[in-house]
Amino acid sequence: MPKKKEPLKQINLFMVPPQIPSDDNRRLKELYRYEVLDTSYEDEFNDVVQLAATICNTPIALVSLIDQKRQWFKAKLGIEVNEFPRDISFCGHTINSDAAVFEIPDAATDERFLDNPLVVDSPYIRFYTGVPLINSNGFKVGTISVMDTQPRKLNDVQLYTLQTLARQVVKLLDQNLLNKQLEQQQEKLQQQMEMQNRILSIIAHDVRNPIGAVKSIIELNAKKILSQHDSVELMNMAGKQIDGTVELLNNLVDWGSMQMRGQGFEKEKVHMRTLVSNMFKSFEIMASLKSNIMVNLVDEDLFIKSEINAMRFILRNLISNANKFTKEGVITVYAHKEDNQVTMSVSDTGVGMTEEIKSKLFDGEHYQSTTGTGNEKGSGLGLILTKDFIQILGGTIKVESTLDKGTSVYLYFNH
Repeated sequence: MPKKKEPLKQINLFMVPPQIPSDDNRRLKELYRYEVLDTSYEDEFNDVVQLAATICNTPIALVSLIDQKRQWFKAKLGIEVNEFPRDISFCGHTINSDAAVFEIPDAATDERFLDNPLVVDSPYIRFYTGVPLINSNGFKVGTISVMDTQPRKLNDVQLYTLQTLARQVVKLLDQNLLNKQLEQQQEKLQQQMEMQNRILSIIAHDVRNPIGAVKSIIELNAKKILSQHDSVELMNMAGKQIDGTVELLNNLVDWGSMQMRGQGFEKEKVHMRTLVSNMFKSFEIMASLKSNIMVNLVDEDLFIKSEINAMRFILRNLISNANKFTKEGVITVYAHKEDNQVTMSVSDTGVGMTEEIKSKLFDGEHYQSTTGTGNEKGSGLGLILTKDFIQILGGTIKVESTLDKGTSVYLYFNH
């Protein structure tokens, strides 16, 4: 604001500032509900002030919203600044008045305004007429006003027009609010659709591997190349695998339902060593078929606060990938807490990967799967979703890998 206009911020001794109504907090709540303060100018509101100035034949017209300490202009004509302090504003008096129209024919002769900075300095207001913007809940969130540098009065037609324009401004505010609510609903619907597709992808991805393991056991048994003892043992393992898969589906369905209801992630205290141990049990068949050993090195006393189904999904995918690319090797899960950070890792002694492959692991646009050591196939989606879940839980992920030596995936969570 130019220096010559700084007096607008000063209150003269004899000026009467507008009173703050007793229900102003409720009025402000109604105002903030519109989420319109400090937004850009819009043609619809600009057209209103242009029409008001034209019909009332005034050089100044404003659509104002009365904030806690200021009168901010949603639309303006004939004024350079974007706001006035509330305690010197004419519109502050307008929303306090019981009259349908608040009119000051000559501010220089009105004891409430004669030494007001807006009168004695730019914009040199002499005439003012304002109509409150009353919303559907009965609160005066602002005003539409016209001003002149000369004393005058409006005729009945002009007053009626100004009141009509005030109602039109409220309709514009209500329409803006409705549009925002519709946009939010549309966004929520889009998120639900994306979540539904993601849930289906998760189920398809997580069920494929355990079902494939059971299928391999059934095929081996059908070929009658196994001893009776081995056949019985493998069929028992298949039964356990099916039980684990059913539990997995139940978890995913419960988690998916929670997401669709919009409840989001609900964190709980999780004993990580037990969680990893249970994850290992669900991979016994797949690891056994490839002669892999699984090692649990999670600290015994490590608890973290997390969404357990999301954490299960993360571990399940990382362990599955480690087993997929390892044969006759070791898969190790390690976790410990230091200061306020939990560090976890899933490491294997498998085939590793090139830098080029590693750089594309989390490329959501071009994700692809690499065939495992047992010709296992996948969609490549698992790691994308895994990273997504880690970020939602407030964590980060890092991958280190050496070709023909193995891969380590590191997870970091604040605790």
